[in-house]
Amino acid sequence: MKTKDFFRMEYAQILIYIVFLGLLEVLLFIFEVNYFLMIYLLLIGLILEGIYLCQRYMKKYRYYKKVKAKLDILEQKCMITEMLELPDFAEGEFLYEILQTCNKSMNDEILKYKIEAAGYREYIEMWIHEVKTPLAATRLILENHPSEITRAMDEEMQQINYYLEQALYYARSNSVEKDYLVKELSLKEVVENAVKANAKSLIGNKIKIKIENLDQKIFSDEKWVLFILNQVISNAIKYKKEEAEISFCARCEKNEILLEIRDNGIGISPKDLPRITDKGYTGTTGRNYQKSTGMGLYLCKKLCSKLQLSFYIESKEEEYTKVTIGFPRNSMIFLMKNDQTGGLQCLQIIMYIHILVKTQISQWNLKFRKQSN
Repeated sequence: MKTKDFFRMEYAQILIYIVFLGLLEVLLFIFEVNYFLMIYLLLIGLILEGIYLCQRYMKKYRYYKKVKAKLDILEQKCMITEMLELPDFAEGEFLYEILQTCNKSMNDEILKYKIEAAGYREYIEMWIHEVKTPLAATRLILENHPSEITRAMDEEMQQINYYLEQALYYARSNSVEKDYLVKELSLKEVVENAVKANAKSLIGNKIKIKIENLDQKIFSDEKWVLFILNQVISNAIKYKKEEAEISFCARCEKNEILLEIRDNGIGISPKDLPRITDKGYTGTTGRNYQKSTGMGLYLCKKLCSKLQLSFYIESKEEEYTKVTIGFPRNSMIFLMKNDQTGGLQCLQIIMYIHILVKTQISQWNLKFRKQSN
């Protein structure tokens, strides 16, 4: 709190006090009181007012300084109301009570929307699973009646299934930690399973597959990794050129195994590359292809972040696109990251409980003061 701000708030009280002292001196002059006594009383009055103002200023200065310091160290500034201490001056107590009421109201609103969002997500997941049943039955019927028309229909049904999978994983992307199992995987087997899942599209588009140096062991969740690879392969098919080829190659770094997925497609414009993983961003290339949604690479980046995998994209327009995914070389690296995250979460929980207890004690103190007055 700045000094000038304090005097701007207190100027009315200071002005009234000065007027009071002036009137008192006039009355003393009228009654012919000794001049030394008048000056003595005036000095005492000014000194007492100065002490009173200094005491008020220091009390407010110390309190607002603490508030500012706490605000500066908070990452989530909206949590400042949980960190406030009960002030020991009247207007501060009034403001504190208002802020606590507002904070409780805000938390109730957030909780309500979280419950609604969770319910909506559960409905979406259930709906997708329900839709998949008739979709699988339809594809089975088409496979039992082979013809040019049914093959074309099957390709479109496969595309519908792809978008349903994308919607399902998007709905689950905010709660990956509740549905993953980290275990040792063969990188070669995971890549081969992803290629098999897209075999019809790859064959139909006459795309060559090249696999090199994939005899590596990685640690991750197979289901989520397969989805990420499917998205990357789907993009490579969507933006292919003539004589298309997709290559899979692994190389070892100090703490991770890097899987490089490279295609010789149309590439990505340099101006689009920094934003290519943004949600819903299709870029110049996407606008030329009506099927682009701008969600595939966004989900890949988000899921890799949740699974503690690195994810990079390099590209040169009209030449190539290379997606690099980094997997931990051993389970200890993953567990260390998990322990750090878990430790941070435990610290946040302990801090939150401390804040709640402190807030409750402050509210009790405020009520006790009111009752005492």
